[in-house]
Amino acid sequence: MPFSLNRNPLNKKKAIRDMRKGVTGRINEEGKTETHLMEYEGDISKKRGKFVVYPSIAPKPGKEKSTSPEDWESQSPEQAAAKGESIEVKSRRRAEKLAAGSWKKGIDRREAMAEYRENKKIPIKRR
Repeated sequence: MPFSLNRNPLNKKKAIRDMRKGVTGRINEEGKTETHLMEYEGDISKKRGKFVVYPSIAPKPGKEKSTSPEDWESQSPEQAAAKGESIEVKSRRRAEKLAAGSWKKGIDRREAMAEYRENKKIPIKRR
């Protein structure tokens, strides 16, 4: 059964941050640490519906502290749900943004959202 918080979206972001406590993360090609590499699934032809956001990578058993990419493997939505690492949302846009990194904090979040806007060609709103 997928993990789901149907309340405040901030609880979902916190749940994503907290689901991998104690995991070091793998080092990617750019030299950055990845612990989640989030993806989402759902009917992308609709704006509203059932969407599941989940980490698409997971450490191999016993390799939680390893930074080597060889010690990490791909994870399906079903595997993530079985581990309690999936989040249900009702909006395609929210799923896209969570998968892009809106759950992060600080500079990592700003960088992730700038990349999301660039990929979606959404102009930055100025006040």
